[in-house]
Amino acid sequence: MISLAAVMAAPLLAGPLNEGLPVWITPLSLLLVAAALALHRSRPSAAALGLLAASAVDWRLLPAAAILSYQAGRREPPATSVLAGLTGVLAFGTAVPLLRGPNLYGWLVWITGVIVLGLLPALIGSFRRLQAELVQAGWDRAAQLEREQRIVADQARLQERARIAQDMHDSLGHELSLVALRAGALELDGTLTAEQRAAASEVRAGVTTAADRLGEIIGLLRDDDTPPRPAGDHIGALVDRAAASGVPVVLTATGDHGDVAPMQYRAAQRVVQEALTNATKHAPAAPVRVLVDRTGDEMTVTVHNGPPPCPPAERVPHGGRGLTGLGERVGLAGGVLRAGPLPDGGFQVVARLPTRPGPVLEAGPDPLPPVGPETARRRARRGLVLAVALPTLLTAGLAGTLMAVYAHDSRTSHLPPERFRELVVGAGRDEVAGRLPERQAPEHRDENGPPPPSGSACEYYRSTAGFLPTPFDVYRLCFRDGRLVAKDVLPPSR
Repeated sequence: MISLAAVMAAPLLAGPLNEGLPVWITPLSLLLVAAALALHRSRPSAAALGLLAASAVDWRLLPAAAILSYQAGRREPPATSVLAGLTGVLAFGTAVPLLRGPNLYGWLVWITGVIVLGLLPALIGSFRRLQAELVQAGWDRAAQLEREQRIVADQARLQERARIAQDMHDSLGHELSLVALRAGALELDGTLTAEQRAAASEVRAGVTTAADRLGEIIGLLRDDDTPPRPAGDHIGALVDRAAASGVPVVLTATGDHGDVAPMQYRAAQRVVQEALTNATKHAPAAPVRVLVDRTGDEMTVTVHNGPPPCPPAERVPHGGRGLTGLGERVGLAGGVLRAGPLPDGGFQVVARLPTRPGPVLEAGPDPLPPVGPETARRRARRGLVLAVALPTLLTAGLAGTLMAVYAHDSRTSHLPPERFRELVVGAGRDEVAGRLPERQAPEHRDENGPPPPSGSACEYYRSTAGFLPTPFDVYRLCFRDGRLVAKDVLPPSR
């Protein structure tokens, strides 16, 4: 931090960039640099924009603004508020020259500085951030493939377990049913004694109980039999418990959900539970909206949380298995799950589930932007193009504007050398007026020639005109009492 502060303050301590800066400007600029450094971790864009705005008064702040602009691009994606702030900076930088006095050249040069030392570093930082996201997306993709392999192995074990359970149900259940049937026939046989019929009744009851116990055990082994929904285990109760814990969550439920099959409802409840857990972990204090909509034979569960009010100081560790397992559960229930970040910095989970067991729903269009290495790669490419093309086009446009303005100023203040030589000292002002350009040059250079005659009013004109700045002489014509009393050639400063 100390080295960064020294680098940012160095242009201010080295000396003024502009002539005529007040003495108090340097201490004030140093205070602005210190304030920007204190703010740049929590509000990097605001710190960079503040220095860019102040650079309209003190151009020495532009290097410090370039450093903070790069860090802002690395730390947070561009947002509408940043664009609005940049517009405000440009408006402020336009108003400052108007208060000082019209200076079109100075304003255009400052705009160029904002682009080169403000916008370009921010875009480069944003590209570096997208590159880091691309690398992280690659590692996340590799981890996801490993998880998918483990899930495939787990599914194979579950399928084998379900097959064994089905075999047990078909074989043992059938045999136990036959035993119970035979015991029931003995119980009704009139040739047996009462004690024998009572024994047969006990055998039938025992076999029936064993069959029920076997059914319960097989139900635990099979993955397609979900127990009925327990009383009180509702999405509303889950949201109420989260709200009581301090989570700013709101539930909106439409339609009737009382007849939703247990397996499908439990999958919907699990979606809400996992989404609330992720929201409280990765976006604490962010508002959460839960929408449960029933339309015909389909139920849609949407959980959306906004961006965190303050970015976490450190990245929250996570196992990455929650959403993957959630997608598997929703898929077993015949539904589809989509989850991913939103452009505003929030996160959204959307699950579409059938209300009764049946065919698997079609995935349909993805309501969320795709997430993965390909998306990150596209964003990185767009960031690179934007970081190179936008400043290049803006700089080229400003350079063309500067050339056009310079050409206009030089042409309208150009006095050809041969015409200057034709002017005779002692001629009346009205006689030479028709030979003079329509406007004067802003350069005076009185220090490069003899002092003007006392009591005279002098006019200044350029010796050359063109699109590009080149060395030129300034022609000074001094008039007194309506007569040309002196004409001098003021060469460029050496």
